[in-house]
Amino acid sequence: MASDTNAYVTPKAGSGGVNLRSQPFIDPTTRIGFLPEGARLVLEEAGTDWHAGRVYVSTQFAEAIGDAFVTLRPGAISVNVRSAPVLSDTTDVGDLNAGQRLELIQWVGDWLLARAYVSTLFSDVVVDSGSEPKPPKPVTPSGLLTPDQVRALPLAPAQLREVPPGLNQNQIRAARIWNQYGGLLEPLATSIGIEPAVAVAVVAVESGGRGFGADGRMIIRFENHVFWSLWGRNNPNAFNALFAFNPGLTWQGHKFRANANAPWQDVHTGTQSSEWDAFHVAAALDANAAKRSISMGLPQIMGFNHKRIGYDTVEAMFDAFSADERWQLLGMFAFIVANPTLPAALQQGDFATFAKGYNGPGQADFYAGLIRAVRDAFLTLPASKALALPVAMGLPAMAPARPAARPRKRTTARHKRS
Repeated sequence: MASDTNAYVTPKAGSGGVNLRSQPFIDPTTRIGFLPEGARLVLEEAGTDWHAGRVYVSTQFAEAIGDAFVTLRPGAISVNVRSAPVLSDTTDVGDLNAGQRLELIQWVGDWLLARAYVSTLFSDVVVDSGSEPKPPKPVTPSGLLTPDQVRALPLAPAQLREVPPGLNQNQIRAARIWNQYGGLLEPLATSIGIEPAVAVAVVAVESGGRGFGADGRMIIRFENHVFWSLWGRNNPNAFNALFAFNPGLTWQGHKFRANANAPWQDVHTGTQSSEWDAFHVAAALDANAAKRSISMGLPQIMGFNHKRIGYDTVEAMFDAFSADERWQLLGMFAFIVANPTLPAALQQGDFATFAKGYNGPGQADFYAGLIRAVRDAFLTLPASKALALPVAMGLPAMAPARPAARPRKRTTARHKRS
């Protein structure tokens, strides 16, 4: 099927989204982004195993190699991959990084039009005469970075932390978080008046450590008892036919099945496949309630908290978190600043008060000790050679980090079990 200006490629309903790849095969080096449900690309070519969609990269940071490929300009670290030739957070669908290249279609003014591939297992071709819908638009609470500022920042920091042999687990954990997310963590920390070391510790302790699984889908945890509260209570027969949980310890015994004749399966198996399978069963009953019943991404914020972090709807939160770990991190800081006592506690090194407000009163001292240990571990890490990073638009240079002031049953405000 050749390109049609009214033809688009979009994720299958219920898929959660689909990876964007630079080449039509599955490999970590070919992943350039993620197209969430509801977003779509203009179709370039339909295929049996892979569809090709049209994406754009700016010639400011990318160049054409002959008439065949698109790659980064010398000295550039990455460039946004966009669904349309417009500089906006609504068109950003991924990043082209060093060592990757796209197949060039043609020049379009100051843009290079290229191919991005999506698997036909998780995408469909649709044809209509309407205008192309906008990709998800992240939101930013007042006082934090704007979406444009966030998009201008690379996730990698200006200076990595080395991981020499002999480090303890807290040091390794702190180094991994910083080296993966420090480019965004440092300005986010500055925006709420805390040290980067504290931000690293909070992310290390209060998050799952990663925002996307190996298949490119957002990390989720489906909570049966929350879905019961939001939907099952009013539809008990339908709920009980497909879902079960311990009525005394509601966060335990979570099971599901695809239909009333299928065998019961555990929801929480340690793999994402069972979480997503349970979510899809719930979404077929009520998609909105199902999305409010999952914790999402790196910070594992429950969908029912969407308004607390600035999203009018859970669908908007789901789409933004599915698109980029940047919005997941921004959501985590938005959750923190929504309670004024939390940033104040972090500024003062009062991690017990922070833990009570973020997780609930249970085991606050325990979580405070974890945060303090990772904070202290980060401060011992040696810095490696600085990386060359482009200056982010409109952001001041960050001052060197200063030492911060030193002084699973889990009920949380962000991930409440009830």
